[in-house]
Amino acid sequence: MEKRRRRSPEPIASALQPIIEKLDAEGHFGLVRLVQVWPAMVGEGIARRTEVGGLKFHTATIKVSTAMWIQELNLLKSDILARLQARLGADVVRDLRFVKGRLSRRDRPRLKPVERATRRSIELPELKDPELRRAFESLIEAWGRSPR
Repeated sequence: MEKRRRRSPEPIASALQPIIEKLDAEGHFGLVRLVQVWPAMVGEGIARRTEVGGLKFHTATIKVSTAMWIQELNLLKSDILARLQARLGADVVRDLRFVKGRLSRRDRPRLKPVERATRRSIELPELKDPELRRAFESLIEAWGRSPR
């Protein structure tokens, strides 16, 4: 009896790649690719406040957290669209539509903490009026507790 040689296992990605490429030729995975590249195309700050909602007839619907951001994104629309078309191809996304909507609770990139200078203590000049001195001390203490 002849002994068969076993081949080493093949990664599933390489086995599925030809099938995915054949399906993707018809444009079925445009939405998946859009969702993957969206954060890199718009940046961290915008990605935290937006989410790809869908892709229909080459128009991407982007859910946005607030109306203010919709207005801002409409001003940036041509730039974002140009970057998306350069990355995905001109036929995947031809237009962007921003709508106000509730964003999912998926993991979002967190904003990087900003280093803030520590506040120095303030020396009050000699104040003879004790009431005025207490008022200034109270004001300085409140200023020290305020968010920066």
